[in-house]
Parts: sequence; structure tokens; C-alpha cells
Amino acid sequence: MLKIYNKQALTRNERFIRAVVYGVGATAGLTVLYGILSALLRIEFSVVYLAFGYAIGTVIRKFGRGVQVRFSVLAAVLAAICFVLGDMISMVGFSVFTNGFGVFFLVFRVALQSLLGTSMNALLALLFRIGGIALAYSSARFV
Repeated sequence: MLKIYNKQALTRNERFIRAVVYGVGATAGLTVLYGILSALLRIEFSVVYLAFGYAIGTVIRKFGRGVQVRFSVLAAVLAAICFVLGDMISMVGFSVFTNGFGVFFLVFRVALQSLLGTSMNALLALLFRIGGIALAYSSARFV
């Protein structure tokens, strides 16, 4: 029996590592982009979270080419990190990363508290972020 091997094909773990590398890069770029735009415009446009979630999922699907659930979980986690860090950058700028852990965790707590408020705006903002995470989860792998 003749066996033909594709030597350039990536293994399952190599595809996941590739998805992590490209996913983290896309997350970092989108986080900085949202932080800068939100800080400059001083308005919250929550629809962008749906687009960012879909973009992160698409990058992971395109470069990872995986079918396992771990690709979807990776996309959801990276989308959540992107959203929280983007909010933190829009609140205080990039100094959130240079002023030590005390300032970082204070701004983190304030960002989470703003999402857990009881107003209609806080509820809608939270729902858009959840929608972005769900889009990242569903678009990150071949089903």
C-alpha cells in the first residue's frame, strides 16, 4: 500500500499555537485601536464590540484552521481581554500599564463596575460585549 504524507501540513498543536500567536496579535491591535478611538472621540460606540469579536474569531479560524472547541474558547477569552483592556485604555490612556499594579487593578475594578451598573446604558453595553464574545466564539472554528 502506498502512503503519501504531506510534510508541510501542520499538526493539531501547531495549528493551535499558530492561532494563539495570530489571535493575540489581532487582540493587541484591536485593543489599542479601540482605546485610542474611544479616548479621542469620548463616546462609547458599543456596536464595534460585535465587529471586534467577529474579527478575532475570523483571524483564529483563518490562521488556526481548527475544528476543536479550544479554538472557540481561545477566541472568546481573547475577545473578553480585548474589551476590558480597551475600556481601561479609553478611561486613563496607556498610563494604566506604566503606573504599577495598584493603578492597573483600580482601573480594572472601575471598568467592571461601570458594566455592572443598574442603568439601561450599562445593561446595553454589557449585552453588546457579551454579543461580541459570542460572535468570537462562534466564528473561531470550522464546524
